[in-house]
Amino acid sequence: MRFRRAIPAVVLAALVAPLAACSTRAPADQILLYYKSGVGENKAFQECIEPGTAGSYPIDDEVFALPTSLRTWNIRPEGGDTNTPIKSGTKPGKDGQPGPEVVVYATAEFYLNTNCADGKDSPIVQFWERTGRRYNLSADGEDGFDEKAWKTVLLNTLVPAEEKAIREVTRNYTADELDANLGGVWKQMEDALGATFLTELKAKTGGEYFCGPTYNRAKPECPPIRISITDVNFADQGIADARARVFKAEQDAKAALIAAQAQVNQAKLLSQAAQDAKYMELKRIEAQLEMAKACASNPNCTLILGAGSGVNVNTGK
Repeated sequence: MRFRRAIPAVVLAALVAPLAACSTRAPADQILLYYKSGVGENKAFQECIEPGTAGSYPIDDEVFALPTSLRTWNIRPEGGDTNTPIKSGTKPGKDGQPGPEVVVYATAEFYLNTNCADGKDSPIVQFWERTGRRYNLSADGEDGFDEKAWKTVLLNTLVPAEEKAIREVTRNYTADELDANLGGVWKQMEDALGATFLTELKAKTGGEYFCGPTYNRAKPECPPIRISITDVNFADQGIADARARVFKAEQDAKAALIAAQAQVNQAKLLSQAAQDAKYMELKRIEAQLEMAKACASNPNCTLILGAGSGVNVNTGK
């Protein structure tokens, strides 16, 4: 009897162990969207499997991984997500002619809105349904997230919105102001970019699916993404070189003017001093001192002090 009772326990353990081992577990920096099999090919959203936690075992179901970590779109000459800057026009001149084009380097940091509190109506599920699935952003499986497809998503959503916003703003400033960041115009640009950028981004994706770097997954708020301008240059290198030569010539001219003014001031002071009896007496005494120094170094030289403190020098042999 004892042996018969032991058999069901062994069988049960053998059945439970594989099921426990095969449960779906989300990576620490990803959320899994779990879709349950339906009739035919239809699969209905079932639940979100939170980062670092285990979910149901999808025998014939699907899971799609999406990132919860901070993401970037960093435009830099080297080492960024792209080295292609945004080319844009500038404020027209007084003659009405378009201003020189500039190239803008910028950085955007953001999170994907992975809030899943509202089930199938949650931002993360709606993002997947409207955008992620269309771009094959993730394949079925815990390791299915595709970084290459993610870049394609950004190139078709975030980047066009950023380009439109920047191109609108740069036309409010001259190329020289933008190139040299005169008066802190980069900060002014950043403050002005927000409304256009967010409107365009929402239109491209269909919702508030990208949140700023202060986003907290535990809260429903989705703070706006902020674009930081890191550099602005003339698009035409020839114009940049010409501006540099003009600047150098201007600085050289200023330096020459300062030097000339110093010489004029010195001459003016000397001219005024020549009219002062005390100054002339000082110069006479200085001359006598120099004569005495020269005589002291010559053994054949004799100083003769005359009346009125006059000095005569006799360089007899």
